[in-house]
Amino acid sequence: MLPIVSKRMISSSRIILQKEVSNAESKKLNHMQYLLKYYDPEVVDSILKAETFIEPKHFAKRKLNPVQFAPHFMTDFTKKSDYFDHKITNPNSFTEISQPNQVDIPKNQILDTEGSEKRSELGELAKKLSLATGFNERYIMGLKVKTLVLKTVRNQTSKGKINSFYALVCAGDGNGMLGIGEGKDPEEPGTAILKAHWQAVKNLVKIPRLEDRTIFGNIEHKFGASVIHLRSAPPGSGLRCNPMVFELAQCAGIKDLSSKVYRSRKKMNVVKCTMEALLKQKTAEEMALERGKKVVDLRKIYYSIEK
Repeated sequence: MLPIVSKRMISSSRIILQKEVSNAESKKLNHMQYLLKYYDPEVVDSILKAETFIEPKHFAKRKLNPVQFAPHFMTDFTKKSDYFDHKITNPNSFTEISQPNQVDIPKNQILDTEGSEKRSELGELAKKLSLATGFNERYIMGLKVKTLVLKTVRNQTSKGKINSFYALVCAGDGNGMLGIGEGKDPEEPGTAILKAHWQAVKNLVKIPRLEDRTIFGNIEHKFGASVIHLRSAPPGSGLRCNPMVFELAQCAGIKDLSSKVYRSRKKMNVVKCTMEALLKQKTAEEMALERGKKVVDLRKIYYSIEK
């Protein structure tokens, strides 16, 4: 009787194994049919191959590690955490220092600080600004500086009208760094320009640029009574925009841009409105973080210098 029992046990075990294999194949088939609803067959094939290298026990108990300050999400990147997902706030005032002492020095900056003992007024200004901002003196000396507004203003007091000079200056390196500054002086317009130059270098910030030539999409922004529309342009379009926007774009290194200014065209408001609009734009990485998606920019293949 023993061999008969052994044969029966072997046959029953084979039946159980066949049932398990059939169940596994049916599950795999259902899983494949579900994936084919949303993906192409080539993508489904790659997904199934990737799943063969993942052990099921790793997904049996999905629990976060008991680590302090751990994120509250595991795989759902659509949720935001106030501690882990935060953005750098942009300063609202253009007269305050927005650059800390320790900053990321831009690329292609000359680190040679040797120079003559006799420094000009601009050289002394660059030396002081390098201590305040962390930028190199040669880098500060090589910045593009443009005086956008220079006018006289009057302050009515009990003693009468007090005249002074007002200057609005923009500074940039032509490679994404841009800053604007304001300055006043009651005696000389040159001193007002120098003060505005000082503030512009201190307020240097990084402007997001698409392909290092234009902006990310279209932007509409309002400052005071001025409304500005900025639109990205294809390669070779050039700068077709307001004169104030033109100067800011040149200092920031934006090569292709079109704009339109509505309502008030006061120069000071247009400059500040443009600056806020450029800082307001969202990059592709920020949009991907907010939506929980991955971004692959294929346009770099066509416009990139590197081969």
